[in-house]
Amino acid sequence: MDKMVEIARFQNQAEAFMLRSLLESEGIECYLKDEIINQMYGGFVDFGGIKVQIMEDQVPHAMDIMQANGYELPKEDEAIAPLAPMSGFVGKIPFLRKFALEKQLLIILIVTALLLALLVYAGSIF
Repeated sequence: MDKMVEIARFQNQAEAFMLRSLLESEGIECYLKDEIINQMYGGFVDFGGIKVQIMEDQVPHAMDIMQANGYELPKEDEAIAPLAPMSGFVGKIPFLRKFALEKQLLIILIVTALLLALLVYAGSIF
C-alpha cells in the first residue's frame, strides 16, 4: 500500500484549492491536510499552511503537471526553512516564545477569557 506524501504547501486556501482542482482534473486524487485548522486560525497562528497530499506512486505525474502549469518545484538540495510556531502579533509577545504551541494557545485563551470576564463585570457595575 502506498503512503500519502506532501507535494505542496500553501498559506492561502485559494491556492491550495487551485492545485487540488488541477491535479484532480488530471485524474490524481488529492487531499488537503490542515485545511480546517488554517481556516480557523488564519492570520494568528501558523500551523504550517495547507498541505497538498497525494499517493506516493502519483508524485512523478503530479510534478510534471505542476511544472507544466507554472508551479515552482523545489530543487533536490534545497533546504526547507523551519516554521515558526507562532506568527502575526502573537509571535511578538516575548514571554510566550519560550512555551510550546499548545501552551501558547492556552495562555492566550485564558487571558482573553479573563479580559472578557473583567469587561462584563465592569459593565455590570456601571
